[in-house]
Amino acid sequence: MAGLRPSPIAQALGMAARGGTVSLAAGAPAAEALPDDETRSLLDGVLSRPGALQYGETAGLPALREWIATDTARRTGRPVTARQVVVVHGSQQGFDLVCRAVLEPGDTVLVDRPSYSGVLQLLGLHRARVIDVPIAADPELTALDRALAREPVRMIYTVPTYANPTGDTLSRLQRAVLARLADRHGVLVVEDDPYRDLGFTPGAADLPPVAAGCDRVVTLGSFSKTLSPAARTGYVVVPEALATPLHRLKEAADLGNSTLSQLLVHSMVSDPARLAHRLERLRRIYRERRDILDDALRTHLGDELTYQRPGGGFFVWARLADGRDAGALLSDAVAEGVAYVPGAAFYARDPDPATLRLSYSAPSRDQLAKGCSRLARALCRSRTAVPRGTG
Repeated sequence: MAGLRPSPIAQALGMAARGGTVSLAAGAPAAEALPDDETRSLLDGVLSRPGALQYGETAGLPALREWIATDTARRTGRPVTARQVVVVHGSQQGFDLVCRAVLEPGDTVLVDRPSYSGVLQLLGLHRARVIDVPIAADPELTALDRALAREPVRMIYTVPTYANPTGDTLSRLQRAVLARLADRHGVLVVEDDPYRDLGFTPGAADLPPVAAGCDRVVTLGSFSKTLSPAARTGYVVVPEALATPLHRLKEAADLGNSTLSQLLVHSMVSDPARLAHRLERLRRIYRERRDILDDALRTHLGDELTYQRPGGGFFVWARLADGRDAGALLSDAVAEGVAYVPGAAFYARDPDPATLRLSYSAPSRDQLAKGCSRLARALCRSRTAVPRGTG
């Protein structure tokens, strides 16, 4: 516990809790994207099912696990059974169970540079030796190949589609190379893919998962972004050899998820037309928000920030052009009424302090513009601040 650092995202959200602050920190769904009316319309029917308010199978609702297995097989082109699926309380718990199953303290895990801060925090808890190497930014994964050749590696973690925090997507070639490297070096790949259905342009949704090219892949999935975080329903799809350990670990962890939540999730996803309509609506919502943030950054910050316009997901990964410390700037930003997540939290080592993550998913349209204006004022405030001791 002494080495377990607090979540920087939680800290940024705490700073943003003061009234009137625009939070560009939270990777949460938009309020109008949540299925309030749909949940109400389904609830009576779900409650009428036997066992809706009772304990269920520890590994998850059988019908939902069958749906996940079928959907995964369709995406990967490989056979998947319901036994290989474990329903979990969000993909973070899924990754925790996988780490418990396969990692010993000191095992080497490779992650992208930068990578999701929640995973870095969890790998620290499991006392892994975490090495970050460029993955998305390396067209042929040369750096990853060299890292695998240097020493034994137990696991590679990647977010292949619209990654958190960068918004990057692995190309078809990168996915194929990653699968080949996993086979060649006998390493487990954890493919965390919560944003794959939230793309704004054709193409990325049709890219094959890494699991299509290799049977050494664990898939993490979540319904938090496409349905609601309150469902607390994610899943893990594992190779057959890991199925029994994951089932036993889930039993030891919590005896299973809410039957009611799983029934609601299954009702929402098992109707193909309903699901397709919902996903298209989400893409419209987040595409519009991405465009508003993009326009506001250009209008209010001009050359102050460099960033790449993401093709999907929830985030813009930016860098302060003058190289100043985004962590040090945060207090000025909060004083001006805007919060974000400093980018240093997303590096396993040697962080770039000038980076920051901006989320466009949760704020309203008006808040996105206000937040950028306030961030510009914070930059101005930090430049004109009188150093201590100068009078």
